[in-house]
Amino acid sequence: MEALRAPHGDAWTHRQTHASLARYLLEESHEVLEVIDDPAAHGPGALTDELGDLLFQILFHARVAEEEDPPWDIDDVARSFIAKMERRNPHVFGERPDDALEDPDDVEQIIAQWHAVKAAEQASAGARRKGWFDGIPAGIPALQTAAKAVHRARSDGRLEELLEAADDAARAEDAQDWGADVGRALLDLVVAAESRDDDPETALRTLLARTRSRLAEQPPSADQAPSER
Repeated sequence: MEALRAPHGDAWTHRQTHASLARYLLEESHEVLEVIDDPAAHGPGALTDELGDLLFQILFHARVAEEEDPPWDIDDVARSFIAKMERRNPHVFGERPDDALEDPDDVEQIIAQWHAVKAAEQASAGARRKGWFDGIPAGIPALQTAAKAVHRARSDGRLEELLEAADDAARAEDAQDWGADVGRALLDLVVAAESRDDDPETALRTLLARTRSRLAEQPPSADQAPSER
């Protein structure tokens, strides 16, 4: 990365900014997911290769940041990550890890602890979360957004409140125009998936990827029209 960004390095690399690189970060993330969703459709080493491309994007952003004011680099990224992991996992990194959880094998306790520490961080920074949808990136898929909101509401013991609000929204005058009944049914599926710690977005994406692969392996039927082949 240093060689590419050096004065006599790569001209294309010199022109890149965080904003111009954003599309490549998204693209590489999706390519990693494609391999994870259907590993049989990719060759050996595909995940290693795609993760390398994703890692390059992180290194690229860090190298661009060395020229900012104030500058930061890949070591700052690593330090930030380490500090966050240590704060949010006191049962592993704390001064008294054995006292952090009643049952260190209880995943629900670990998740609750993570969210409690995160909420404390936000409160100390003056960024207290006001709603279950706050802080969820607008660009992530709707099923994933729903899963995050459902998880937060359930963790707060107020899942019924979220579902009642959804019911009210689904009774809007224009409900038929945007398929409110379909949306409400999907939300129920999200609730069921979240209760099993399944990600509905991953489940559907994986199913579609593997369905596509199996259809690609099948020869076209004899009665299929030429335009459909």
